[in-house]
Amino acid sequence: MRLFSKLANFANVYGTGLFAYLAVACLSAASEWGSFAAGLLLVPPIAAALFGFAVATSVNFILSRFLVFRSRSSWFSELARLFLVSAAVFVWNLLVFYVLYRFADFSLMAAKIIGTTAGFALNFAARQFWVFSVQPRYAPMSVRTFWASGE
Repeated sequence: MRLFSKLANFANVYGTGLFAYLAVACLSAASEWGSFAAGLLLVPPIAAALFGFAVATSVNFILSRFLVFRSRSSWFSELARLFLVSAAVFVWNLLVFYVLYRFADFSLMAAKIIGTTAGFALNFAARQFWVFSVQPRYAPMSVRTFWASGE
């Protein structure tokens, strides 16, 4: 019961930010997949994946800093931490991609999409609790008003 209470409190405090980050992650993923697909026209898959990573991380930083998380330090410091976290998650992303493509016979794009998705929760947690401020940008869901009452 105590674990459920802690999870419910976490969802209450960080839920809106998680949904906002989901939108940012989707835009970042789309930029990664598009850049990856475009890169495949010019370079091998690993190089295309690195190109996609750089594009998506840049998009993610800008949107995360201005729409999802509170800033707690200089943009350069946050950008450095974000690239470090993103690089660690990218290694995981690339490993999943490579194993699925090379050993599980997934198509290139299916393996890439699954690899990207594998890092979502890790990315949110690292950004919320290390890269940016621990304090969420948005009010807890329990105090948010989604529609006005007619009273």
